[in-house]
Amino acid sequence: MDRLWAIRSEIEPFKRVIPGIGGAIGILPIVRFTLYKCPYCKWPFKVTWGPSNTLLGEGGRACWHCREVFWDGSNEWPEMSGGERELFLLPISVAGWLAGTLVVFAMTLYLTHGKKADVIRGLLANSPLLIPLALWFGIRWWQIARSVRRYNQRGSVKAI
Repeated sequence: MDRLWAIRSEIEPFKRVIPGIGGAIGILPIVRFTLYKCPYCKWPFKVTWGPSNTLLGEGGRACWHCREVFWDGSNEWPEMSGGERELFLLPISVAGWLAGTLVVFAMTLYLTHGKKADVIRGLLANSPLLIPLALWFGIRWWQIARSVRRYNQRGSVKAI
């Protein structure tokens, strides 16, 4: 029997609140998100920013609520295309944080006029911006290692 696919809904809260003006005000589209739900009980299992998302996994997922198994569109790391890998490592929100961090560091370097003591103090003052990025990439690399391990184990089981 074939499994059903997860339900994907793109939600823009301000599009309904302010008809016709939601996209005109530059900041409002940033709060849109994508909601993934179980096809059987409609229970949400994933919420992401932006319209596109890549999930790591074998492809099937059991719903937390009704325990039914369905396809969620996930792939293991070796099965992903280059674009999917890039989107997994650097989604829109993380890319924005990284760009903002680079701009702050560049402005610090520019405003200190190359004085060594001021540069060091300025960079140390801005270093807390790197903590969320380090955590993000650390967690993602751990998830990728688990995905590669699952993929290799699945390949060795099929070969037997």
